[in-house]
Amino acid sequence: MSTFEPGQYVRLRSGGKRMLVKPPPEATPLPHSTLVLCEHEEKKRTVQGFYIATNLKLASDPQQ
Repeated sequence: MSTFEPGQYVRLRSGGKRMLVKPPPEATPLPHSTLVLCEHEEKKRTVQGFYIATNLKLASDPQQ
């Protein structure tokens, strides 16, 4: 299971954009999955994707 909570900011361990962790989809839950649903802004669009939890690290909150 993922140790990241919805609302936290993460980024890939290799660097990259800061992403917001989203709650898992209700329609198709991913039981015992290491995938984390994240979203970020790119070219004025919201992009969502699933990332492997071990490839993510916590990032600072942009409002701080």
